[in-house]
Amino acid sequence: MGALLIINYDVTDPERLKAYRAPAGEALVGDAPDKGTARVFTRDTVDLGEGAGGGTNTVALEFESVEAAQAAYASEAYQAVVGERLAATDPKFAIIVPTM
Repeated sequence: MGALLIINYDVTDPERLKAYRAPAGEALVGDAPDKGTARVFTRDTVDLGEGAGGGTNTVALEFESVEAAQAAYASEAYQAVVGERLAATDPKFAIIVPTM
């Protein structure tokens, strides 16, 4: 069973977020089994008004399994840069969703 890692946020510091993207991409996306495939990058997320509300930016990465998504997120390489995203955004949520 595959999995999606979905991250949603509003950008507060575009330049800092831009600097985060390349190392984050190297840590999370690629051809290796422990890497994901980029599926969605959008600055036009539409909030349907349920719950606390989402941000305007959404990233969705597809992984081979929930465990692979968790391992990529927890990896040393990603943990070394995730603070830059958190500092450059107002995070709304980061979730892993199993797929069929």
